[in-house]
Amino acid sequence: MDLIVLSGRNFSGRSARLRDLVGLPNDPSAEVVPTGNAYVGPDPAMSLSGLAPTVEAEFQLAAKDEESLEHGRQALEALGLQRVLKQNPFTLSGGEQVVVAIVAASLCRPKHLAIDCALEQLASDTRSSLFEWLQQRDGVAIIADNRLDEWHTGPVERIVSEEEAPHIVSKLPQGLAPEPVEIELVDLTFGYTANRLIFDGLNLTFEAGQSHHLRGPNGAGKTTLSKLLSGLLKPQGGEIRVNGQRVEPWRTPGRHVSFHFQNPTYQLFARTVRAQLKDANDPASAARDLGLGSKASGDHPLDLPFVLRKRLALGAALYRGIHFLIADEPTLGQDRREAASICRLLGHFGGLRISHSRLFDHLQPVTL
Repeated sequence: MDLIVLSGRNFSGRSARLRDLVGLPNDPSAEVVPTGNAYVGPDPAMSLSGLAPTVEAEFQLAAKDEESLEHGRQALEALGLQRVLKQNPFTLSGGEQVVVAIVAASLCRPKHLAIDCALEQLASDTRSSLFEWLQQRDGVAIIADNRLDEWHTGPVERIVSEEEAPHIVSKLPQGLAPEPVEIELVDLTFGYTANRLIFDGLNLTFEAGQSHHLRGPNGAGKTTLSKLLSGLLKPQGGEIRVNGQRVEPWRTPGRHVSFHFQNPTYQLFARTVRAQLKDANDPASAARDLGLGSKASGDHPLDLPFVLRKRLALGAALYRGIHFLIADEPTLGQDRREAASICRLLGHFGGLRISHSRLFDHLQPVTL
């Protein structure tokens, strides 16, 4: 595949330009006319069929013939992800879903394959291996990405807009003064199936008040660990301790740990932005501080573009006032200015930052 790379600020028209190149309307009510092109956005689940019980079945739906299907299997093998072939696509990590969505899209043999900020969810080795495989395919890949300075050295088409977009304020939210807590994992054991443990006797200590950068390849268990700490999953063995006291987070999810999901759509439940930010002293002011725009507080959260849904979900996690914050890819979809503001904002909170961005490399590393 040939490569076209787009760069630009949030709301510069970069995504609109990318969608135009593959023939997708920017008006959600407009009719979509088949063009022989494919698109994978920052929410990879939206690029999966929802019909296939396994990744292999997803590939079978997309592949034009047996040769293409075999290419899909080879892609996962080259990426060290052949184990996911028999898994349901919606049980995979965000990064694994990105790989599956892009590979499945390429099996359709599109003339143009648009990848809109999805690569930000991939570890550097996975991204490099995926590119090597894509280069063997026909067509043109058009990529928009906010972390180009971390991996791309070739030509870039920059999209420029003079319109000033809403900006995130990096100050500590009013009324919040989180007290630091220490969290300790003692012989923690967990697996989704009996024959494959994700953690087998894991021991880790997260120091009070420290921000830790949780690192590891796609599928290493970073999000699984986050769900165990926040109480969304129950461990099969071991202990979780807060300030030295044994706790059972699964009995009271979110009591000790606030978790901002990689995919913000999964944690937006209210009917308005204002209601989603109900824990803030002034929801309208909080919406402006989060760079949602001065008129956004009455909007439905799911009507917002992905970049704003991500900011809103992060804000909802912050304003809960929990002492230990886990932020999973908090800068996903955000341009470099907004990503830097988010990094400064998160500096007020201890906890875990899960990201493949180098912006978090200065934090205390924890590798899975």
